[in-house]
Amino acid sequence: MKLEGKVAVVTGSSTGIGLAIAKRYLQEGANTVLTYHTNRCLQSDSDGLYPMKWDYLYLDVTDRTSIRSLFQQVFDKYGGIDILVNNAGINRPADFNLQTDREWDAVTDVCLKGAWRCCQEIDPFIRPNGAIINIGSLSARNAGPRTPSYNAAKAAVEYGLTKCAAKYYAPRKIRVNCISPGVVANEFTEKTMAPWIKTFNQERCLLKRWGTVEDIAGPAVFLASDDSSYITGHVLHVDGGFL
Repeated sequence: MKLEGKVAVVTGSSTGIGLAIAKRYLQEGANTVLTYHTNRCLQSDSDGLYPMKWDYLYLDVTDRTSIRSLFQQVFDKYGGIDILVNNAGINRPADFNLQTDREWDAVTDVCLKGAWRCCQEIDPFIRPNGAIINIGSLSARNAGPRTPSYNAAKAAVEYGLTKCAAKYYAPRKIRVNCISPGVVANEFTEKTMAPWIKTFNQERCLLKRWGTVEDIAGPAVFLASDDSSYITGHVLHVDGGFL
């Protein structure tokens, strides 16, 4: 197993991509901490989790005290953290000229500042040779007129935050990379994407299908494992050839 004995924290993992990544980490032998914010109940497909190796804790990525408390709990139980996946995210679609300051701030506070806060606050808890994986989005390079805040936040995560953090953590051999998913079939996409955009994205994709959450979980294992020990500051596009 590629992650045997490792300790992983996956934010926003009660559903979708985060839950799929957490399940794969468990299958690969990692002690895995899943987190929730508004949705206390795990999705129905959580029955694949291994009861002896996972924790399910509250986390608000907009609150440094909450982040620090979670990392401290994990540290106290396991003695350190090896892997952090910054997956927590929200979207508030609105026409470009109608999106409010409040909507903009809500999205960027979770998607960008939330990942930034976690990258900072894990500093005293993450072990040397660890891995931080940020979850970006196709939206970072394929902007739409109804998601300006989400596009901007994900672009900043991919091309600013990931590379800055990679340089900061490099002396301790801690790798920081980003996975940029294409259109993935999950609850998040269903709620935030218009039907015509879904059709367009599938037709443009070279593989002529939407991605699955499992399509993202595999690369997340790779970037967390020793198989990627010479990769840092990289954005891995997992989009079926969309670009």
